[in-house]
Amino acid sequence: MGSESKPVKGAAKVASVKGVDLNEIYSENVVAKIYQVAQRGLKQKAPLPTYPETVLQEGEGIGKYQYRDAEFWTCGFFPGSIYTILERAVRFPRSLNIPGHYGLSFTEQTLRLGRHWSVAINEMSGRTDTHDMGFIVQPALQKDWELTGNLESLQSVVKAAYALASRWDDRVKAIRSWDVAINHRYSFTNMETDFLVIIDSICNLDLLYYVGHNQNDQSLIDIATQHADTIMKAILRPDYSSYHLVNFDPTTGEPKAKLTNQGYRDDSTWTRGQAWAIMGFAQTYTWTKDIRFLETAIKCTQYFLGRLAECEGRHHHHLVPAWDFDALPDDPSEPLRDVSAGVIAANGLLIIHQSLQSLPIAVSAQLFSLETNYLDIALQIVEATLDMSLDGDFASFERGNTKTVNGTGAGVEEEIRVEESGFEAILKHSTANHNEHAHKRHENHGLVYADYYLLEFGNKLLRAGFV
Repeated sequence: MGSESKPVKGAAKVASVKGVDLNEIYSENVVAKIYQVAQRGLKQKAPLPTYPETVLQEGEGIGKYQYRDAEFWTCGFFPGSIYTILERAVRFPRSLNIPGHYGLSFTEQTLRLGRHWSVAINEMSGRTDTHDMGFIVQPALQKDWELTGNLESLQSVVKAAYALASRWDDRVKAIRSWDVAINHRYSFTNMETDFLVIIDSICNLDLLYYVGHNQNDQSLIDIATQHADTIMKAILRPDYSSYHLVNFDPTTGEPKAKLTNQGYRDDSTWTRGQAWAIMGFAQTYTWTKDIRFLETAIKCTQYFLGRLAECEGRHHHHLVPAWDFDALPDDPSEPLRDVSAGVIAANGLLIIHQSLQSLPIAVSAQLFSLETNYLDIALQIVEATLDMSLDGDFASFERGNTKTVNGTGAGVEEEIRVEESGFEAILKHSTANHNEHAHKRHENHGLVYADYYLLEFGNKLLRAGFV
C-alpha cells in the first residue's frame, strides 16, 4: 500500500505554473479521495458526531481516518475540502479531472455532501468556548455562502464571529485562545489567573475582518487588529521566529510565561506555528493594508526560509519542513516532518506574492528586498511536498452508471462510486503534536488540514489566474 500506484484515469490535463507540475493537485485522485470519505458520511444522520482528523501510516487502523468528536477544532477542514472541490466544479470546471458523464450531477452531489457535513458546523456556530471559530466555519460555511448564496451559512459565519469576539479581553488586548492547557508538565485551569494565547490565533482573525466588513461593524475589525498587534509584540521574537503559547496575567495584561504546547521546547520554533504566523499576518495585511503586517509576514517568512535553507544537503526534500526547526532528530538524514507546516506556509507565501504585486513597484522596492520571489518559493515547497509525501495508492471514480442511495430516486439521490484507495488522506508525513509532555503524541501521519491547505493552495492559484 502506498508504494504501487493505480493509474489515475482522466488525468490527461496538465496544470503547471512557471514550469512546476501541479497536476496532482487537480487530479482525479484527490477528488476521489475526498469523495471516498465524504459519501460514507451520508450513511449517518446529520449532524455527524465525529469528523476525520489523522490517518495512520503504520499499525492497527493503517490507512483509515481516525475521527475526533465534532467539537474538536479540526472539524471544519474536511467539509472545507469538499467545498474546495465544489468551488472547482462551479467556478473552474476545466480544472476538474473527473469522468465526463457525471456532468451536473457531480456538482449537485458535491453540494449535497458539503451541506450534509456542514450541519454540525452550523449548529456549533455560536460556541464561545473556543477561539478556533474561523477554522471551524470558514472553510465550508463561508464558501457555501459565497458559492450558493445560502443565507443560513452566512448567518452562521456572522454568529461565529461575534462568538469569537466575546473572548476578547480589553486589558490583555487579545482574544483568549484556550480556557485551559494541561499536559504532563503544566496545568493552567484558572481563567482568573491565566490568559492563554497561541500563535495559531492569528489565522482566526480573518473571520472577524470578513464579518466586520460584511456587517459594517468596526468593533470586530478593531478587535482583530489589536489582537494582531499583541501577537507581534508578545509572541514573535526579535528574529521573527515565534513562541507557541504565551500565558498573560489577566489583571495586568503582561506576559507571565512563554511556552510551547506542541513544539520541541519553549525556546524552539515549532514549524507549523511559524507557518500560521506567515499566513495569518499576510491575511491581516490584505484586510487592513497596514504595511506593518506585510512586513511582519515577510520577516516571519524569511526566518522560515532561512531555517529550511540550513537543511539543504543534510537530508532529502529540505523544503518539506521538520516538525520543529530546533528538534534533534534521531536520524539527521531522516528527520520527522510536518508537511502541513509546508502547505500552510505556501498559502501564506502566495498571499504575500499577490500583496506585493498589488503595490506600486517603487513602493515594493523601497520597503522590501525583491530578490525573493514568493510565488516561486511557494511552488517549490508544494512541488517538494508532492514529490515526497503524496500517497501513491490512488483513488479514482468508477466508470459506468451511478446508483441511487436508499433506492428512493427522489431529488439528488445518486452516489458517485469510487474505486477506493487504501490510504484515505492525500498527503503523508504530518505531525500534529510531538511534544514530549503531550498526553498523546501524533507523528508521521496523514492529516485533514494538510490535505485542505493543499487543495486550497490549488484554488488560490485558480482564483489568481495562474492555472
